[in-house]
Amino acid sequence: MQLAQHYLVLKTIHVVAIISWMAGLLYFYRLFVYHFTQGQNNASIHSLLSVMETRLYQYITLPAMVVSMITGLAMIHANPSLMAQKWFQIKIVCVFFMITVTFHGITPLRRFKQKNFQKYSNIGLRMMNEVPTLLMIVIVIMVIMKPF
Repeated sequence: MQLAQHYLVLKTIHVVAIISWMAGLLYFYRLFVYHFTQGQNNASIHSLLSVMETRLYQYITLPAMVVSMITGLAMIHANPSLMAQKWFQIKIVCVFFMITVTFHGITPLRRFKQKNFQKYSNIGLRMMNEVPTLLMIVIVIMVIMKPF
């Protein structure tokens, strides 16, 4: 396989993994909002949401993030000149924030599973649900528009 074709395969896998990661993150934080508003006082909803949150995180969100990171690093290895470009540097910073947001979800996941809703608010969870979207917007602008 030629280098250019190899790079396109990596890029394709990367884009699919990113879409899966984002879908997982957006739904993951939305489930916390539902859990907070509906699951506190209803045992069956609490149980269902706990299972949904755990499976979404373990089987979709986290693996998609790992595949995104591996393919992204492979593309950087194949084209290290990307690291010198300002748009790419901004994208990488946003990706680190996205990774942080992904791992940040472990805490509410564990707490909600134990019916510990204290430290959370409906508004705070709704705001946290928007963070991945804002990061995604900046990343897409950097990759498509390359403004810097």
